[in-house]
Amino acid sequence: MYLYLKSFSQFKEHIGNLELESTEQLMIMVGEKSAQNINELIEYLNNKNVKFFGGIYPRLLVGNRSYSEGFIIQKYEPIYTAMVLPYLMRFKLDLESLSNCTAIVLVDGLSSKMKDLADTVYNKLENNVKYIGGGAGFYDLNHRPCIFDNKGLFSDVLYICIVRSDAKIAVKHGWNKLEGPFVVKESAQNTLAQLDGYSAFEVYKDVIEEHENIRLLKQDFFIYAKDHPFGIVKENQADIIVRDPIMVNDNDEIVCVADIPQGSEVYVLKGDVNTLLSSSLQIAEQCAAMAPKNYIPLLFDCISRAMFLEERFEEELKNIQNKLSFTVEGALSIGEIASESNGQLVIHNKSTILGLLEID
Repeated sequence: MYLYLKSFSQFKEHIGNLELESTEQLMIMVGEKSAQNINELIEYLNNKNVKFFGGIYPRLLVGNRSYSEGFIIQKYEPIYTAMVLPYLMRFKLDLESLSNCTAIVLVDGLSSKMKDLADTVYNKLENNVKYIGGGAGFYDLNHRPCIFDNKGLFSDVLYICIVRSDAKIAVKHGWNKLEGPFVVKESAQNTLAQLDGYSAFEVYKDVIEEHENIRLLKQDFFIYAKDHPFGIVKENQADIIVRDPIMVNDNDEIVCVADIPQGSEVYVLKGDVNTLLSSSLQIAEQCAAMAPKNYIPLLFDCISRAMFLEERFEEELKNIQNKLSFTVEGALSIGEIASESNGQLVIHNKSTILGLLEID
């Protein structure tokens, strides 16, 4: 069951009429303009003895539209749920019992601990489940609490919900190599300090100024950075993992969404509207070709793709929705989570992730 409600009064009315089994739990995605209702929402649901978890997102995605306010409610019957802290996840189920299960992962997208949180999950579950999810947070990219459950609203955490449902998952980004590779000589978590032994910002600045014929100042960094992410080279793989640079700190280090491993090779990337729209159409076609009879389409689409595509972003949503039989619901995310073909959990940026969760 899935549902979009625009106002908090509609939300309360719906919950008041909702029948839930003791084994069922609600996943709630909240548009950031409705974030002022979170504390009241938590209190209201606790008073109703409803089990729930969720995240605040820059925009909610419903069909071929996006909304900065409102609530998406999805009802699941999980076999395991937990709030995860870095290196702290209590999990005692038999891994063999997770066959054909999917882990829905909501995480603080601007946390410097995002990689630690993802590693904590994967170290427990490995490739025994499929993963799909997205980083929560706010459109202004200022870090503040964005993940919630019955106990409150938190930052620097991850929430995992494992359901007994197979998922067909596809990931694409549409970005192409512009210049590189550069070797990451110094980095710490999501902060990039040196490329090829030089200041990462100075190297990046030289590339952007040469190709865009502009002067890149720190205060204008994100204006151009949203069009020129990094691409991490994966060993023995043709594809790259995209990393979103969002700011330059006081030490002239580039802060990204999610980690940049020290010793890795990276490219500066460039995209255009057509390559991005083509990539999202490909994932819709890929999932549609594998679609079960009944499914929930769950979409996490990067916030900076929407910024890049501007008024053509709804064209991306329309391309995806037109290939599917059921209404797409999801969110603009700050970091996207999906399984690789080998089952490994990977954090993506500037990517589109579509999952079809099979239902009876």
